[in-house]
Amino acid sequence: MKEIKISNIEHYLYLLGEGNKDFNDITWIEPIFVAMIRAYQNEHQININTNCQYLRSMIENDYRENQTYTPIEIISTRNGLEQISTHLTSIMLNNFKSLDKNDETDLKHYLQYLFLELMNNVADHSHSKVGGYVMAQYYPTNKKVQFVVADRGVAFLNNLKLNFSDIESEEEAIFAALKKGVTSTRQKMYGQEKNAGYGLYAMFEILKMTEGRFVIISNDTLVRYENGNFETIILDNPWSGVVVSFEFFESNINYDMDYFKKNYLWSEMIDDKDEDYF
Repeated sequence: MKEIKISNIEHYLYLLGEGNKDFNDITWIEPIFVAMIRAYQNEHQININTNCQYLRSMIENDYRENQTYTPIEIISTRNGLEQISTHLTSIMLNNFKSLDKNDETDLKHYLQYLFLELMNNVADHSHSKVGGYVMAQYYPTNKKVQFVVADRGVAFLNNLKLNFSDIESEEEAIFAALKKGVTSTRQKMYGQEKNAGYGLYAMFEILKMTEGRFVIISNDTLVRYENGNFETIILDNPWSGVVVSFEFFESNINYDMDYFKKNYLWSEMIDDKDEDYF
């Protein structure tokens, strides 16, 4: 029996081998693997066999309202991403019943920002023929949200080598992408690069503040961040593309979104005229 989680995802990537259709005997599955299966399924145009009702419902788009999880959404371009982010966030917030108004507002802003930034990265950089797949789930026992975005694109190294020729491995590319302002884009807006390397950096800073964790997969490399520590794993069964999944803990929110933006994102800006850039 298989329990597939963000904490052990590397042990089950063999299931995403060429043309495999058998996903039976899954007793527990988290969004990170659901989105990966959906992207894999679309790429190979196959039917998935599973006796896991939750996975079957997600694969068949048999989503029902008032769940602790969202439907799987597909990303192809930036068009409509704000609406998707708002929709995902509203579903998640329905599960947080005990928050006061200020904390609810903070959580809403953090989730909307994180969801939108990571989806923008897929739309702008993935070059995935099947697009990207996103979903989120709330876990009531420990009041956390898990979010995932998965694509079948060119991954980090191929992207960042456009601007950083000294980066030579997926691991180096992942760690570079976590730094502020590192981007592969060459599009300009207000004299700056559009979507210029703030998505993963912002995710990292928010998760450090809230004691969250993430997993990033780029082709043959997995980087996990948890309890303030990094772990890098070279995968026996590589994933063709990128997966970014994080867990966000509501109880650890310490700063409102305006404080975060001013002190972590905008600290190097001279004035406020660039606010629309984010």
